[in-house]
Amino acid sequence: MFLKTTEQKNGRINMTFVHGYRDPTTKKTKHKVIENLGYADEYLELYEDPIAHFREVARKHTAEMKKEEAEKEIFLGSVYEDELMDEDEDAMRHLGFLPLSSIYHELKLDRFLINRQRSRSMDYSLNDVMQLLVYTRVLAPGSKRASFFQKEKLAGSFNCNWFDVYRALDYFAEFREALLLHLHEQVRINYGRKTDVVFYDVTNYYFEIDQEDDFRRKGFCKHNTRNPLVQMGLLLDADAIPVTYRLFEGNTHDSQTLMPLVQEMRNAYGLERIVVVADKGLNSGDNVAFLMAKGDGFIFSQKIRGADSELQAYALDPADYIEKEGVIKTAEQLDMPVFLVKSRPFPQKFWVTYADDKKRRVPLDVKQIVCYNELYARRQKHKRAEVLCKAQKIIAYPKRYSKKEAGGALRYVKNIDYNRETGECINLKRIPQLDLEQIAEDEKYDGYYAIITSEINMPEHEVARTYHGLWEIERSFKITKSNLQSRPVYVSLKQRIEGHFLTCYIALLILRLLGKKLKGKHSPEQIIKSLRKYQSCFVKDNVFRVTYYDPVIRDIGSALNLTLNRRYLRPGGIRQLIANSKKRI
Repeated sequence: MFLKTTEQKNGRINMTFVHGYRDPTTKKTKHKVIENLGYADEYLELYEDPIAHFREVARKHTAEMKKEEAEKEIFLGSVYEDELMDEDEDAMRHLGFLPLSSIYHELKLDRFLINRQRSRSMDYSLNDVMQLLVYTRVLAPGSKRASFFQKEKLAGSFNCNWFDVYRALDYFAEFREALLLHLHEQVRINYGRKTDVVFYDVTNYYFEIDQEDDFRRKGFCKHNTRNPLVQMGLLLDADAIPVTYRLFEGNTHDSQTLMPLVQEMRNAYGLERIVVVADKGLNSGDNVAFLMAKGDGFIFSQKIRGADSELQAYALDPADYIEKEGVIKTAEQLDMPVFLVKSRPFPQKFWVTYADDKKRRVPLDVKQIVCYNELYARRQKHKRAEVLCKAQKIIAYPKRYSKKEAGGALRYVKNIDYNRETGECINLKRIPQLDLEQIAEDEKYDGYYAIITSEINMPEHEVARTYHGLWEIERSFKITKSNLQSRPVYVSLKQRIEGHFLTCYIALLILRLLGKKLKGKHSPEQIIKSLRKYQSCFVKDNVFRVTYYDPVIRDIGSALNLTLNRRYLRPGGIRQLIANSKKRI
């Protein structure tokens, strides 16, 4: 920067601070006016020689700018090809925790845990343990011990030892209810959460053990494992953001988990009327009666195969079906898949448990909606073709398949028996063959599905659209099990199992909120993949090079106001990024 003086026609001298630079296109020197100071004679009362004064100001400012630039400049010195690595040297450091830290501190999790720890005597930080377990659950999932040893790869400091990680799980379980309520309030305040419609579903997590205990019990598992389980009921809001969850004993039926969770949530969270959306596993008379008695609503799927003959006849009757409302096909769209829907108010009978613990069949007024989706029909036919292919192999080589290996394909095979204890195929005096009647019976219902709801006045297409949002909860379970690897669980005490799943829940919540910050532009799976790649590598002389950058990281940095695109970082720059991630958004 320098002082430019220009003599005017009236003889007065105008002064400006000017910055010289080289145009990147023309390669010619150009000037940019930084500040117009005015006429020199206006400063005579302040300075004896205004021009000399402001030239000195420009010189000092230029010196300061050069000093700042020099501090930014990184000199790595010489690098030699015969330099050798040390044993167990790992130069990579995770930076992907920075966006997670931003949401973590926005939810004020640090304040909650620090306040809880104040009244307790311990030489480690509960907040540091929680951050370590949540961040590594996303970036490098594994056991608690493995998570502890990952802390050296995170570009931050965590005040804890490996045995402190296990001790902290006990405290997390103790604080769980208060912490879940705290998280709900923070999401409500910062994101305007609405809970008038909530999605609920249940999944289970098996343990690599043989003997069950009072909590880990044997029950139904989709993976056909006979290992002890725990059940998890998860509640999402309409934006697929987790609201809360509960763990249940492994032998608890899915339908028995809804009432306790909703009752506890209503009391603790002070909710108004809610509409629960759930799959047919939750569609029981007790749940329907419970929600209606509380003044709440429901949207449940209803099976057609195996339903009463009246519902089956209504579904298969072509009368009264209409195409999806609002869709008018053009000539080019005539081959689009068909979606048909019809509905009726109906006093459906449910088995309801009374106060004397006896079940009685009671008619409850609901709205039955039946849909036909051509895409769904195609998918069912494709899946059945795969099952029939396996059924043909069983018929050809029955001895090669145990009952467990045969699985669902046995539905379409008749004249075949298995030993109940060993599962081996026995009694081949009869010739196995395809059950053509069963195949024809199942084919009748391809593409059809039913929904029952208490929302009599809600349009059919809106009920169907709301129900289809249930896939997000299945996706959340998949993310938790596959991407976050919440199983296998490497702890055995009940309170530590609770603490483990709390950290998994918080990791899922932060990912979903990060997705909301990005306005759904990137999926949780894409976010996880990019965060895991966003690392830095130690070069030399306290200089780190960021090794990965993509559109996901770019959008995350923009949404969270974090500078994530610097190629080189010093320790001070990394510390500044960590500090910025802890600022309230």
